[in-house]
Amino acid sequence: MRRILFALIALAAASVLMPGEAVAQDSWGFTFSKDDRVLREIRWIEPSPGPGLRHVRAITYSAATGEVLRVRDLAPDTQALSVTPDGTIAIILVGGDAQTGRAVLQRVDLETGKAEEVPSKWFDMDDTRPWAEISGDGALVSAYSEEGPDDGPRIVTVYNWRTKTLVAKQSSGFDAGGVDAGGVTPDGKIEFSNNRAGSLIVDPKTGKTLVSYGPSGIRSPDGAWVVNFPTESLDEHADVPILNGLNGQPLGKLDLSLTDDELDSWWRGAFCGVSGKFIASGPDEVLAFQIPSGKKLATFPPDSWKDPKDQDKAVPEVACSSSGKRVAIRDGDRLTFHDLN
Repeated sequence: MRRILFALIALAAASVLMPGEAVAQDSWGFTFSKDDRVLREIRWIEPSPGPGLRHVRAITYSAATGEVLRVRDLAPDTQALSVTPDGTIAIILVGGDAQTGRAVLQRVDLETGKAEEVPSKWFDMDDTRPWAEISGDGALVSAYSEEGPDDGPRIVTVYNWRTKTLVAKQSSGFDAGGVDAGGVTPDGKIEFSNNRAGSLIVDPKTGKTLVSYGPSGIRSPDGAWVVNFPTESLDEHADVPILNGLNGQPLGKLDLSLTDDELDSWWRGAFCGVSGKFIASGPDEVLAFQIPSGKKLATFPPDSWKDPKDQDKAVPEVACSSSGKRVAIRDGDRLTFHDLN
């Protein structure tokens, strides 16, 4: 559907292409630093052509110019599972593609390359691909298990990283079908998720449910808000509700009415720190909104960010600075930076 152009966004850097050898690349995600000076992106690299194991590549760009400042390649057979909101610390799975043996987890400082192994005793010994997540400040690391009691087989255990001591432990039952997971949230809560049913956020001390939302929903890193994009298989409505991220109270909805075709697409989004702005990306469009009112602030013209060579027509990825004044959009191999008033 056509949308009114509320504001023309100034294009600050037309295009940034990835350095190095010819590779097949999948973007895991990207985010601005706390001071808004750099953009950090994590990509999954598979050498092409020819055989080779995939690995994590961390790239740092100047947020002002788009210049590539640093490229850090991790060892072969690495995968990012969880990253702090500023993109500096990640939980990395090492050896996940190996045919035999047990993969290990590392807590890696992507700025310095320093890696520390996550204790294997935190996980079930028969789990060859353990799963862990990290809190926003890097202080907490969680371990996920599906070996709990019948009434709560999914277990998330949270540890203080510095002292390696237990902080919290909660359990939940399986959802009907789909892929289950769980871990610590950026704001230190516990999340049980399913790619079909959505997410359940619980208090780490009491286990009380705080908020639940669909598989396309996005919760802000500080836990204040949820933008709950509908999912075609679960929702008949085309509205996009805004919820309180700590109690689920409805607060409003985005000034966005999805068509049937758009409802069938997986929308992406990024909160702009605590500035009260939110960037949403869907098929052929990227828009800015005010939170929690849902008022539309701006539309980013497609020709300012679209990659004309991208044939996949995937929904673009977006990042927003904590001040809410700088936006990055990746579409295919094109990465653009934009000013937002």
